Amino acid sequence: MPARQRLLLATVFLAVAAVLAAGVAAAARGHLEVGAALLGVVAVGGALALQTYWVRFDLSGESLRRGRRDRREVALTFDDGPSSDTPAVLDALDATGVKATFFVLGEQALRRPDLVREAARRGHLVALHGHTHRKLHLAGPRAVADEVDRGREAIRAAGVEPAPFFRAPHGFKGLVLRRALRRRGLTLVGWTRGVWDTERPGPAAIAARASARPRGGEIVLLHDGCGTPGLDARRDQTAAALPEVVRRWRDAGFTFVTVDALARSRPAPLSGRTARVVGLVALAVLLVLAGRKIDPAELRRALADASPAFLLAAALANLLALAMQAGRWLAIVHPVEPRARRRDAFFTLVAGYAVGLLVPARASDLARAHLMARRTGASMATLTATAFVDHLLGSVALFGVLGLMATFSGLPLWLRSAGSVAFAAAGGALVALWLLRPRAGEARPPGHGLRGIVWRLRHGLVAVGRPRALLLSWSFALGGWGAEGLIAWLSLRAFGLPGTMELALLMVLATTLSSAASISPGNAGAFELACVVALSEVGVAREPALAFALGYHAVHLVPVALLGGGWLLAHGYRGTLAREPS
Repeated sequence: MPARQRLLLATVFLAVAAVLAAGVAAAARGHLEVGAALLGVVAVGGALALQTYWVRFDLSGESLRRGRRDRREVALTFDDGPSSDTPAVLDALDATGVKATFFVLGEQALRRPDLVREAARRGHLVALHGHTHRKLHLAGPRAVADEVDRGREAIRAAGVEPAPFFRAPHGFKGLVLRRALRRRGLTLVGWTRGVWDTERPGPAAIAARASARPRGGEIVLLHDGCGTPGLDARRDQTAAALPEVVRRWRDAGFTFVTVDALARSRPAPLSGRTARVVGLVALAVLLVLAGRKIDPAELRRALADASPAFLLAAALANLLALAMQAGRWLAIVHPVEPRARRRDAFFTLVAGYAVGLLVPARASDLARAHLMARRTGASMATLTATAFVDHLLGSVALFGVLGLMATFSGLPLWLRSAGSVAFAAAGGALVALWLLRPRAGEARPPGHGLRGIVWRLRHGLVAVGRPRALLLSWSFALGGWGAEGLIAWLSLRAFGLPGTMELALLMVLATTLSSAASISPGNAGAFELACVVALSEVGVAREPALAFALGYHAVHLVPVALLGGGWLLAHGYRGTLAREPS
């Protein structure tokens, strides 16, 4: 591994370890909100990584990962064909009386349509595996649609209607792929047992791997073709191993089925609407439990006593903060997309935040990148990378200022410690991006595959190596955080709380950390909890603290909803941002 990659990996691992250690240390010292926020960042990042790269991990529950454990059924599946070895695989299955599922590549179906027809004629299930075997977890809507649709049309051209199942190449899955499959009525299929027959370890080893410790509902991954360049494409060992594989499973009392049979027997997954209803019910239960410790009369009194003038001033200050954030982002975008205008940056940023009021996690960043891409014609992957850089530069500016202020003011020790750790983590991430940035004169790789996606992502890091862009972005960042401090100060004054610099900064830091770890739309719940916990440390009672949290959150959300939502409606966005080609 090159020294640059080793340094990058070491930096990433050290940053993750530092955040974990800081979270544990903060929790151990009694600062549970700080520890929870830092650990939450790692947890959310880890969950997203598992969702993308681990076949058997699916937060949505929509994919078919296995059958029922209480049924002695097993499904044999074959990927990447058809190939010259497919006839031997078909003959071996016929000899044992087993029906299997073939996840067919479109480009291979075009080369050998007769084998696609033969597999279907012999009673096997023919399903989709894409067209070219490219990884789809980072691909955009157009590329994903192209892979799925071309693969399906190639199988249809062979005279076979594919079953409504799709297996992602390499098992890598993403939100865009999930959306494309849902629109087409396709079910994503994983596996429980990867045999790695592509290594050609010999028929005996393949049989042992495919049948050791059998369990009900298993989906066994085998191959009758090759979709990865550079690998030995022969699959004769797989065909030779099949009789022994079948014998061992049957001796254990299992029946062979195709994946559609497993899909019919599994419990129906929660629909998106049902999942939202369940989430709302859970949130309502939590609110009821929390509300038992809140005096409703005191809460209503605190809300009624709030100053409308100060709240209006805080909402107007939020417009200044949004303008500064747009300038911060534009400074990062301009080196890669000079056509981007100030108004584009402002309205796409605010519209992205408006999307984030309805969609959980960091969807607002993807939304603003998508909207800016539509305005300028730039790559969405590149603009997504600029949004990530934007967050890091903003974090470095905030926690750098926090460190300076800690020297001259009586900020709590836990606040200074959390800021130092966050500053180190953000700084380490910036160093990692500096190592990843494209060098001057570096040529763009040909094609639109994974290398092309990586290049476009790296192209979004250009500003990291431009001192002028960094200085301009940091200048806007300082102005933006100053505006955020003003919002917090005005909100504190609106509810009659101490309007000190330290308390305003405490509110900014607490809510910023909560947004980094939150996965709820609009940061609902986490924002209020962060405010209440932070205010409790300075002796503010629960009712005025919660009233402040609601008002402080409102002055952030209302301008975003009005401006961003209005802009989206005015530009024809009603229910979707990612419009796939028909």
